[in-house]
Amino acid sequence: MLEPEDKKVLADLKEVIDSLELPMLIVGAGARLLVFDKQQNIQGRSTRDWDIAIPVTDWSDFQTVRDRMTQGVPPRFNATRITHKFIHIETNTEVDIVPFGAIGEPNQQIEWSDGNQMNVMGLEEALHSASTELIDDLEFQVVDTPAFVVLKLFAWSDRREKTTKDLSDIEFILKHYSDDERVYEELVEELSTGELEYQDAAIYLLGQDIRSIFRAETVHQIDLIVAQLLLKLDDASDFLAEKLQVLRQGLHK
Repeated sequence: MLEPEDKKVLADLKEVIDSLELPMLIVGAGARLLVFDKQQNIQGRSTRDWDIAIPVTDWSDFQTVRDRMTQGVPPRFNATRITHKFIHIETNTEVDIVPFGAIGEPNQQIEWSDGNQMNVMGLEEALHSASTELIDDLEFQVVDTPAFVVLKLFAWSDRREKTTKDLSDIEFILKHYSDDERVYEELVEELSTGELEYQDAAIYLLGQDIRSIFRAETVHQIDLIVAQLLLKLDDASDFLAEKLQVLRQGLHK
């Protein structure tokens, strides 16, 4: 459940970005709260910041976004020393804005002014498959669960061992993801022949969903990242390793 402060942040963000006639995609832990946690009726890791992705053509367009956020009448956000981080003035909430689209061509990588690179692959497909969520009569585009897992895997690949929150979010999804209706409709044969265990069936479907949503090159990169991650998870009985193997099985089907 969103706090009033979070609703205010999102409303102000939407007003600013709508004024530029740009789509706005909610990603990160906030997206998990709005989609996965609500659908599964559970509560995962909370967040005190919001991650937003916006398609732009180039850095000049991104500067226009920055200017509109910080120079409105009245301004809703303060800039920080980090190009993509802002502080919502009324609530002191941190907001990260990630640009994607043409700005990431040709290899869907962007480079910040400090030299750090970020992979923005998958965000275009995530926008196309986004869930529309209503918050106080305002519509927001939010990444759905398959896209959330994909973007978290890319985030882990970018950051590797600098943080554990990406792996924690992925493990949370794989631990709680369920879709009994689709499992019994689409996987009857696999379950009856023993090809799949029931407890793995929903994650298998999640892998198939990723394959259907994302372009072949994106799926290929995700497959490589999962393989790299599995090499780092040395304990063969580790829950995350086991479920990632199932996800990969669905990805290849």
